[in-house]
Amino acid sequence: MRVPVQRRLITQKIMWGGLIMCVALIVSIPTVRADDPPHSTKPIINLVTLDWPPYSTVNLPDGGLLSRVVTAAFDQVDIDHTIEVYPWKRALLNILNNRGFEAIFPLYDNPERRRQFLFSEPIGTSPLGFVHLRSTEFSWENLSDLKEYAVGYVKGYGYESHLVAMLESTSMNSFGMRDDETLLRQLITGHVEVAVIDHNVARYLLHNNPGLRDAENLVIYNPHLVIEQTLHVGFPPSSQGLRQRDAFNKGLGRLSCMPPACIPDAVANIMPLRPETKAVNSQ
Repeated sequence: MRVPVQRRLITQKIMWGGLIMCVALIVSIPTVRADDPPHSTKPIINLVTLDWPPYSTVNLPDGGLLSRVVTAAFDQVDIDHTIEVYPWKRALLNILNNRGFEAIFPLYDNPERRRQFLFSEPIGTSPLGFVHLRSTEFSWENLSDLKEYAVGYVKGYGYESHLVAMLESTSMNSFGMRDDETLLRQLITGHVEVAVIDHNVARYLLHNNPGLRDAENLVIYNPHLVIEQTLHVGFPPSSQGLRQRDAFNKGLGRLSCMPPACIPDAVANIMPLRPETKAVNSQ
């Protein structure tokens, strides 16, 4: 008789003043079978992600919306896993430099990331768009319209390719930030006029972060999205990575419901309505 196994490890590591603080939540139940040898182990995959609520975070049950999907998919194929949380740039460097991780999520689907990783089937979508203060008059039809504004974004995110080209153009008044929280702070204090951000992430941070909560009713989520971008788990382009990706996809295919069609109760109250996505025109 086999006892079902669930293993969770969500660790957030933050560097501050030369000190590393680690927060780990671990729930582990060992596999037990009468015919197992004393030291038998199940397959285990170590994943790395970023603190990007409500998708991946130590502050929501099961590590957030996408962490829950990842866990459910691996459970379907009886593979244990760990999830560690790092700042995004470090997360990428950790897996690209083979520092103990076999997968990373969530990845935007773009050519650069496709060259670096084997992509899973989508584990969710990201409504990528613009947020601005109510006091700022902002509208756009083409990405070239952004040249009239001071635009903030997060460095290292794999945004839609036309948007990346525009943000990195010398004709743009654009400012790269280290993370979404910093980006929203710069927006609220008037250092940038428009923020490029996933609307769900902005909504969560403004609703739950004590330092941002007072500005929750001061911002507008522009209904004209850049793109409703798919999110994926990325595996190294190797034979092992291919096997792990295929196993994950198999488990993913067995799930009865996927975001955004279903949303865990713990985050449902902070998920915004999704406006219809319009096509991007880069001219």
